[in-house]
Amino acid sequence: MYRDNTLIPSEAVRLLALGFLAEEDCGYADLASAVRQFTSRVVGPSLELVAAPLELLKVEGLIEQAAEGENARLTITSAGQEEMVRLLSAGVRAPTSDVNKLILAIKMRLLHLLPEGEQRQQLELLAEVAEKELARLEDLKSNSHLSKGLLPDWLDLEIAQARARNQWFEARLGG
Repeated sequence: MYRDNTLIPSEAVRLLALGFLAEEDCGYADLASAVRQFTSRVVGPSLELVAAPLELLKVEGLIEQAAEGENARLTITSAGQEEMVRLLSAGVRAPTSDVNKLILAIKMRLLHLLPEGEQRQQLELLAEVAEKELARLEDLKSNSHLSKGLLPDWLDLEIAQARARNQWFEARLGG
């Protein structure tokens, strides 16, 4: 993890794989395919995001293979469940980069695997991140010596998206 307790890319992939296995056992090839499809739809194709983190899950005892063979069923271990909850509970940065968007998408996909109270805590954390991002964008727009050319128009688009994200989180939190 980074110093601010947010996930690095390999941990995001680890979380995704563990979450998929927490939902349903599957073979290695199927797991790798599911992880690759999800990540490539969010950030584009990236082999380095998939191969190494999945192999480490077996070595670290977070998943186990029921039998030998190319696509033998994998299951998540109790240590893997604990690691999934730890990673799913990590902080999130504003979705300003592809990796941060991937982490946010993974959290949205797997949030239901946390107990209800922890789900709410994560939604509150994400709402706070969204509020800070909106404040940062509005501050940038209000700084007139920086806002020249097409930047004000582009910032209007970014601010509208940030506001919509804030409203989305508020609706889920019942406020």
